[in-house]
Amino acid sequence: MKSVNFITILIVGLCYSQSAVAYLDPGTGSLILQMLIAGIMGTIFTIKLYWYRLKDVFARIFGKEKNTQMSETIKIHLIKTSPIIKEDGQL
Repeated sequence: MKSVNFITILIVGLCYSQSAVAYLDPGTGSLILQMLIAGIMGTIFTIKLYWYRLKDVFARIFGKEKNTQMSETIKIHLIKTSPIIKEDGQL
């Protein structure tokens, strides 16, 4: 019951509020642009970081690969990028 009263008061308050006189300086616009670019770049970097894993997951979902072992692409990528894994796939 309390939440219904709060929501009613909130809606009535927002509907009958006067216009706010606010000023957004140029720094605010550049901050919003910077956050947008950082979000896009973060998404791109995350996709790049997990590309082979995502590729393997989608291959399993759409039925291109039926086994549950690591795909050859991931094995090759791990062998090339990891100094610990040897050519035969052993640690």
